[in-house]
Amino acid sequence: MQDGLGFELQSLISQERITTLLQPIVDTAEGVVYGYEALSRGPSDSPLHAAPMLFETAERCNLTRELETLCLRTAASTWAGHGVPQKLFVNVSPDMLLPPRFETARLVALLTANRLSPSDIVIELSERYPTTDLAGLQKSLQWLKSRGFIIAIDDLGSGYSGLKLWSELKPDFVKIDRHFVRDIQDDLVKREFVRSVVDLSERLGCRLIAEGVETAAELKLISELGITLVQGFLFGRPKAIPTASLEALLPAPWRAPQRLTQEAALSLCEPVAAIAPDATLNEAWQRLHREPHLFALPVVEAGRPLGLLHKWRILETFSTPYGRALNEKREVLHLLSSDALVVEHTMSLEDISQRLIEEDLHYLKQHFIITEEGRYLGLGATRSLLQQITAQKIEKARYANPLTLLPGNVPIQQALEAQVNLAGGFTLIYFDINNFKPLNDVLGYRTGDRVILNLAEALVSEFPARSDFVGHIGGDDFVVITRNEDPAAVCERIQHGFALSAQACYPADMQAAGFVESTGRDGHHGRFPLVSLSAGLVRVGPGDRRTADQLADTASYAKTRAKASPEYRFTQSVAAA
Repeated sequence: MQDGLGFELQSLISQERITTLLQPIVDTAEGVVYGYEALSRGPSDSPLHAAPMLFETAERCNLTRELETLCLRTAASTWAGHGVPQKLFVNVSPDMLLPPRFETARLVALLTANRLSPSDIVIELSERYPTTDLAGLQKSLQWLKSRGFIIAIDDLGSGYSGLKLWSELKPDFVKIDRHFVRDIQDDLVKREFVRSVVDLSERLGCRLIAEGVETAAELKLISELGITLVQGFLFGRPKAIPTASLEALLPAPWRAPQRLTQEAALSLCEPVAAIAPDATLNEAWQRLHREPHLFALPVVEAGRPLGLLHKWRILETFSTPYGRALNEKREVLHLLSSDALVVEHTMSLEDISQRLIEEDLHYLKQHFIITEEGRYLGLGATRSLLQQITAQKIEKARYANPLTLLPGNVPIQQALEAQVNLAGGFTLIYFDINNFKPLNDVLGYRTGDRVILNLAEALVSEFPARSDFVGHIGGDDFVVITRNEDPAAVCERIQHGFALSAQACYPADMQAAGFVESTGRDGHHGRFPLVSLSAGLVRVGPGDRRTADQLADTASYAKTRAKASPEYRFTQSVAAA
């Protein structure tokens, strides 16, 4: 197995099959995305897909340098391709910054090739990996800072010498390990640890980043402690494009209601009666014998889950010589699995799936605990989770646009009807590419497809909130449903970016001329301007009683007006009926 993983890693490195995902780091005080952390993954069908297994294998096989070099190269090219203005956080092991591995010329060449500035790059040094040459590391960091790079210490509290690194290296940022963030609102020790780190950071002039923020309760406590930079699933999972959900920062009336439907953990919840921590193993075994469909029992104290007692662990213990006689009167805590996955009832199925994958590299947990504000509700089964996710993917694929994979007409209609039923205000936007047919006819369908895909990516990136919906009607027509407070400004930004990226698809002579010669929809030959983007906006006020079909007609009218306006943008306000 180990040799097989080593060969697999060598193959991935030689074929450069490493992918960069981006997870947002949000400035909660300003309400904006401050930066993105580059996270490396192996292919989805590889046993080295997960980062821990990927880098553990590299360390064991002495391929860390080769893997990290490839990861940095891939991160740089990926980031340059997106062209966003935020900071890029990249992970580097301390040994990579020590001579002779640290090659300044190669680093400068990498930035130059990708047109990146050192001031846009934050180098994260993990506390998990000790360094034996602190003086050499300091020298390298001094060179990096002199060139404009920003330095961060990652995973504070997880490893060997975090406070020593902090005092010696004087970083610009320190990231607090997710262990101290998870359920911090319920843990006095974690709160006091983080509070002391905040005090120290203020004295040393260093900014803190809280990792692993997944719930509103964690965000509230972290914010009360004075930390404004946060990272975690609450604002976005690692994705191939730089996108974030800032809905958690919105005032309560603007937040989308939690969907307690087939898409959330509550749909998987089985109300299995819990057992107390002082119950005996014999009592637990008798319960499991009476209810043979159960394979695990939740152990709960004062409403708070402590972990799971698995049937196989009792069976394994009782089946040894004298095992039952020696253990049946012991408390269930003796065999408790305290590392059980605990999820809130509102967590999406995709997020649960991701947590299950990342929790353990070698064993997929078969059950998980579902809570409401930290109090036990019931158990969920991984098998049921996989069945629901598979059914959802089949349903989405059935109605998705085959080119962009965005929701098609049926999901668009469903999403619009759902927004109408919520009674809150929102904006419906109809996007249409102007003069797309001449481009497609002259430059070919491959170029046309690339223009459509670029627009789809831009829409998803610019409307990232959980309450936002991006759909592809077909052809060059798209629909967005959003609660963004200034959608016109977002549309203007999208239109400007689209014009730049789309016009770059034309040959130089057509760009210079500003038109193409082709046959129009009416069958007549003529000159047509280069493509641009129209946006028809329909502002729907709270309490509006118009149907989804009526709003769709209004959006179509707004799009027509937009195509005729000088700025290709028109807003139709819809008052409450």
